[in-house]
This record gives sequence, C-alpha cells and structure tokens, in this order.
Amino acid sequence: MKLAIISDTHGSLFYFEKAYKYLKEADRVIHLGDYLYHGPRNPLPEGYNPMELSKKLNEFKRKTFITGNCDSQIDMKLLNIPEPVPYAVESYGSFNFFFTHGWNPTIEDAENLAKKYKCQFLIHGHTHIPKFEEKEDITIINPGSVSLPKNNTPHSILIVEINDSIKFEFIDIIKDEKYELK
Repeated sequence: MKLAIISDTHGSLFYFEKAYKYLKEADRVIHLGDYLYHGPRNPLPEGYNPMELSKKLNEFKRKTFITGNCDSQIDMKLLNIPEPVPYAVESYGSFNFFFTHGWNPTIEDAENLAKKYKCQFLIHGHTHIPKFEEKEDITIINPGSVSLPKNNTPHSILIVEINDSIKFEFIDIIKDEKYELK
C-alpha cells in the first residue's frame, strides 16, 4: 500500500502538477487541507488556478480530504466532498493514522484524540514546515506545503509505503528527489 500525503496546495496548479506524478502512483491520496484558497496571510502562489486544480483533485477516486482553515463550503462542493471533516482515523495494515490539518483540532488536541483512537501516527499540515517527531507513544509528521513552504523548506509531499513494515519519504517536488529532515 502506498499513500501520497499532501497539504496546503492553496490553489496552485503549477506546484500541484510537480507533485502529480507521485500522487498518481499512490494507492490513496490524502490531502490535509487548504486546497484552493491562498488565504489573506499568504502570498498568491505561482500558478494560482483553483478551478483547474479542483478538476485535477477530483480525478482521484481513492482519497481522503481533510478541511483546512482556508477551506470553505464552496470548495467542498467543487471538490465533490460530501461533508467536510476536521480529521480522519484510518488503518492500513497494522498501522493506525490520525489525519488532520492542524488548526481545529489543534495539534495538542489532535495528539490526545490520536492516542484515544490508538493511532501510532498523527499526520498534519497547516504550518507549511515539514516535521518528523518521534515521541514515546506517537510519531507526529507534517509533509510540509506543496505550494507555500516556510522557513526555507522545500515544496514537499510525503510518501508512506506500508507492507509488514512502514517507510516514510519526504519528496522535494522541485528537485524531484527524496530528502531527509535535519
């Protein structure tokens, strides 16, 4: 099973297309929110085209979409999402995941919910900064932002490969290569 996890596309068709080849190879695409709108605090991303991006996102049949702080009800209708969800709990093999954007619930609240649902992994977006933090009873991961990365981090996505074991790979979509967090 291969999961492609993205976050914070903020309407950029340009950067989404850089990630597309990884997404189409995945068994499931998980978008952690902030799909189409760039928000008043963010600059307009290169290739801002929310209408075309919504069409591309709708191509994926096996997907989980989480609502972010910049997402609206009309976004959900464009993306054929019947009901916006602030988080999702999903199991793949023997691994349990808690997916959220990271603003409602907050990361702290999400961590408590993830533990309640016996998840080993909490994966969130929102900060636009990639993260891999192993704690005693949970691993917290952020794939970074496809379109508007912060703190000089790359435009990135996360690939999760699940068999009997689990492997996480951060992908710099501009350089088209894996990278490790420092």
